[in-house]
This record gives sequence, C-alpha cells and structure tokens, in this order.
Amino acid sequence: MPIPLPEFLLYAISLSYAPVITRLVFYFANDNVPILRRLNGFAGRLELSLGWVRDYFMIPLSLYVLGLRIYGWIEVSGYAFPLEFFPFGLSLYARWWRWHGLAILHEFARLNPKVHPSEFMEHLYARLGFLPHPVPKRGTKFIDPNHLDFRKNKPPRKSFLILLHGLYDSFLFTTLAYKASRWGGADYIKTAGSGLSLIWATRLAQVARMEVIVEKSPEAKTVKGGKQIFAITHKSFSDFCLAPLVYFKENADGSAASFMPRIMVAKDHFKDNLFLHRIVGFGRMLESWGMVFVDRKSKALNKAKSAVNQTVQKILSSDMTFSIYPQGTRSWGQFERDGSRWDAGYFCVGKKARLKKEGGHFKMGVAYIAVETALGLLRHKFGNLVWIIPIGMDGPGTACPKGSSKIQTETKIVIKVGVPIVINTEEVKKLEGSQYQELVNNVARKIDKALQQLLETQARLERRFFTDLREIVNQRDMDEVAVALKEWRMEGEAVYAILDCIYALKQKHWRPFLTELANLLRHECSKEELLGLRTKIADCF
Repeated sequence: MPIPLPEFLLYAISLSYAPVITRLVFYFANDNVPILRRLNGFAGRLELSLGWVRDYFMIPLSLYVLGLRIYGWIEVSGYAFPLEFFPFGLSLYARWWRWHGLAILHEFARLNPKVHPSEFMEHLYARLGFLPHPVPKRGTKFIDPNHLDFRKNKPPRKSFLILLHGLYDSFLFTTLAYKASRWGGADYIKTAGSGLSLIWATRLAQVARMEVIVEKSPEAKTVKGGKQIFAITHKSFSDFCLAPLVYFKENADGSAASFMPRIMVAKDHFKDNLFLHRIVGFGRMLESWGMVFVDRKSKALNKAKSAVNQTVQKILSSDMTFSIYPQGTRSWGQFERDGSRWDAGYFCVGKKARLKKEGGHFKMGVAYIAVETALGLLRHKFGNLVWIIPIGMDGPGTACPKGSSKIQTETKIVIKVGVPIVINTEEVKKLEGSQYQELVNNVARKIDKALQQLLETQARLERRFFTDLREIVNQRDMDEVAVALKEWRMEGEAVYAILDCIYALKQKHWRPFLTELANLLRHECSKEELLGLRTKIADCF
C-alpha cells in the first residue's frame, strides 16, 4: 500500500525556495526602492548562507522521491504530476544563480581590491537576492590598506558573537576564493584571490572595530626581484587574517596584482580539521592556492627536511612570494594587573618542553628555507638574491589571545615591516662542511633579532619589570637589578624569556617569580641558574 506524503511537507519545502521563486517573479524589477533593497539584501543573506544546504539536500531527495513514486511506494494526494520536479528544477536554477553571482563578485574583487568592505558585502547579498542587482565594474568607496580605522570610540568589549560573525564572513570569502579557483583556474586565483584576501582582511577589521596601521621601512618598499620570504610574528589567529594588508600590490588601473604568497600552514589545523577544512573552507581554499601543509604531529625523522624541500621547490617553481611564522605556533597571551589584555609575548611559545628550552621560541625552518632557496637560485641560475622581510605585529594578542574565544573591540594593531635581510648566491657558492650550518644559524639569529627589535621586546619587558619591582624591593636593590640587567642585555634572551613567560602566567605567580629573578640578578647568578628558574616557570603553564 502506498505511503501518503504529507502536503505540509511539500509546503515547507516550497517555502525554503521563496527567494528563488520570488526572483523569477521579479526578474525585470529593480532594487531602487529602499524597502525592497533591504528585503532583497536579507533574502540574499539567507540564500547565500542556507541555499547550498537546501540544494544539496533536495536534489538527491527529489530524485529519491521520484523513484519511490514510479515504483508506487508513495503517493501525493491531489497531485498527479510528479511534484518532485518542482524542487529539483528550482535547486538546479538556484545553484546556477549562486555560481553566476559569485563569479561576478570575485571579478569585482579582482578589479576593486581596495573597495570598502561594506560596499562589497552589499553587492554580494543584493546579487543573490530576489531582485536583479547589477554589480558595477568599479566601486565607489575605498579604503587605505596602510591605515584602517573602524573604531567607534566606545569602551572596548569582549564578545564571542564577534568571533562567530568573523567566522561566518570568513566562510563567505573562502567560498568565493574556492569558487574563483574552480571557475578561472590557477592563474585567475592569483589575482582574484589576492583581491578577495585584502577585502577579507578589511572586513574582519571592520567586524572587530579595529584600527590597523601598516608601517613599512624605506628599505622594504624598494625590494625588487629575487625571491621574497616574509617572516611574521605569531600572537593570534588575527595575524594570518590581517597579513594581506602587508602583501598588497596593485596594477596601474587599480586592479589586484598577484600578491598573495604561498604559506606554510599546519596540516592538523587546516587539512585534518573538518570544521576549518570543509565547513569554514579555509583548508579547501589553501589547497586550491597550492599552500604548503606541514604535519606538526608526525614523528618521522625527516619531516622537517621534507617540509623544507617541498617549500623550496614551490618557491623556485613560481614567481610567488613565501610567508612563514618562525615561532611555529601562537605565543601565549599576557595581562595587566587589572586583568586587561596586554597583547601576547614573543618568547613564551609552545608547550612546556619548548618553554624550558633556550631558543625554543624560534624554529629554524625559515633560515633553512632561505639558504636552500639561495642554493637553488645558484643551481638553476634564476637570480642571485633572497630577501627575508621581517614583520612584527603589535596588538593581535589584545584582540584575541591564544586560548580565548572572545574578540576585543576597539583594538589598535600596528604592523611593522622591517629592513630586509639579504642572502646573495655568492654567500652560498663555496659552502663547505660546517659553513652551511653556520650560515643557517647566522640567518636565524638575524631574523630573530629583527623581529624582537620590531616589537621592542626588551624595552617593553624592562618597563613592566621595573614598574612591578618598585612594589617588591627597595630603591637600592632596584639599582643593583638595573646594573645586572644591563650586563645581561648583551647576553641574549635569558632574562627576557623569563620575564615574558612570567607575564603569561596567572597573576598569583608574578610576585614570587619576579622576586626570585630580582634576587638572582642582584647576586650575579649564572646562566644555569636562570635556566633553572625558567624551568620552574614553564612547569606552571
């Protein structure tokens, strides 16, 4: 006996196609009426967010129900015509309409990379609504990538909803970028994807009500030719989001040039993570751009060498730049005494084993990649220069530190682009034996030092240390500490790594560890004693 299919189910299905059906009715209308424009934008949001879910569900379901009807296993009372064709046809039309609309929008992004994010989002939603919405070839409102200011001069607030909003918009932009790669191929994604990445960065800054300033050294502005490697500090996921503001390049007509670099990213984050790979779409987008995925959890002995070789091959085989985060993971967030966020550290990176290790904050991969790239240029005669461009970011740890799911609004972020470090092929021409490793170590030290100078790490920690020390020791002891610290300043990271880690701990640990550090400095401690204190601090993480 056939099973009746409830009519209300058909009505519910039809309701989900309201924007699509209405679009057919209003095909020759326009969106000049304000109330219709707002409704059209709302319908476009629904279609963009949920339409693909509806269609992926309804196309196979319609075919399945049609098959059941043919076999006589179900019936739809009152309807002789196979009603399954109705949602099936609408789904195909909706998919075509979305695909066509997205194609227009990523072309708009390619031509207008500096368009204001509000204007871009308005066109995106309106184009997928129920009214015809022509997207102009050129935008009307633009931003300055070197200085964004979306602050509203209101008290800062921390909100999980802002994070969700950012994730939603990131889903939209990764979908656009992925569709652009499918639609135009590898060459097209270089320019369209670059334009989308800049608009994505400005959109996220707008959602979080940030001020973002990009400061480039004169030397960084004149870098031309050779192979370029960006070495960026890593305080928050927002480092990755805002980086396109640094990379940005445009053609004479204002359209996007190919500026997005290849990036070394964590495989466990962007490829193995179902949420980031498929749902938000970061992983699919990065795959389509040919990014380098590193398996951080692999225990293979040659995994680091394999990652370096893979990266160097990609750098040498294309004209794209390369970007890497030498710290390997985000540094821990730090706080003021009143509990407010104090950005994030530089040395306090990773788990306990790295925190205890001298130099554990810096991974050598970027130095190996730079030297191997120079050797590759020498072998293949592609050029003679490798530029390593250090980039330090102040403020991302205040916006959203590691371990937090809340974005803080009204944050000021300053992105500082330092003086490039240059490797000439002449330097690697006659490397023998230990000279190779010496050059790698030297390059790593230069990058590490450049990043610290951009962030003013030593001065920042010293100011905080002496401010807090006034409440712990007397003036005479403070003077002794100051003299000792001046001597240690030239010895590298020892004291500063300890201070950096202390301020990443809970406040109850600050006074005991600051007192112990002050006593060690006053009594002319050895480096081993400082490492012992660093181990004790790391065990508190």
